[in-house]
Amino acid sequence: MKTLYTGLTAPDASYIHTPLIEITPVDDDAALHSAADRIDSYDYVLYTSRYAATYVGPLLTQARKTVSIGNATTEALRRTGIAEIEQVELDNSYGVIDWFSRQPHGRVLIPRSNLALPIIPDGLKALGFEVDCITAYINRMPQHPQRVDLDEIGRIVFTSPSTIDNFIRLYGGVPADKELVTRGPITEQYLQTIIKRQQL
Repeated sequence: MKTLYTGLTAPDASYIHTPLIEITPVDDDAALHSAADRIDSYDYVLYTSRYAATYVGPLLTQARKTVSIGNATTEALRRTGIAEIEQVELDNSYGVIDWFSRQPHGRVLIPRSNLALPIIPDGLKALGFEVDCITAYINRMPQHPQRVDLDEIGRIVFTSPSTIDNFIRLYGGVPADKELVTRGPITEQYLQTIIKRQQL
C-alpha cells in the first residue's frame, strides 16, 4: 500500500511526498520587531512550531520565559541561542493550555502562522492570561502543487488542518476509500469535521 504524505518533510523515502503547504517569511516584519522592542512587557513567549522559532527566536532571546510546544520546536529555539526553555509535557494545543493552567497569570506573546487556529489563545484567555498574537511566518499552498493518481494510494497522511484544506482544493474532497492518518488531535478533529460535512 502506497502512502501519500502531505506535510513539509516526509519521515523517509518510503512515502510518496507531495507537500501541500509552503512556509515563507512575512513580507513586513515590523510587527515582529515592535514585539521585540516590548519584550520586557511579556511574561511568556510561547512557540507552537519550529518555524516560529526559526523566524522569530533570534529577535526574542531576552524573553522572561520561553515556552515550547515540543521537541522539534525546542531544538529550533536552541539553534537560535535560547538556552532556557520550558517545554510542555504534551505536544499539542491542549497540552499547552494544560501547562498554562498551572502557571501564574501574566501576559503571553504567541508568534505563529497566519493560519493558526484560535484554540490556544482562546484557551489561555479563558484561564485569565492576556494574550497577544503576531504573524511570524506565512503558511500557504505551494504555487505548483504536485497532483498524484489517488487510485495508486492506499493511505494519506495529513499533518495539519491546512494540509487538509489544500488537499481538498487540489482534489475536490477527502476520499472515503482511503486510510486517513493525522498528526495530533487538532488535525484529527478537523478531519472528522470535514468528513461529516462531506457526508451531508
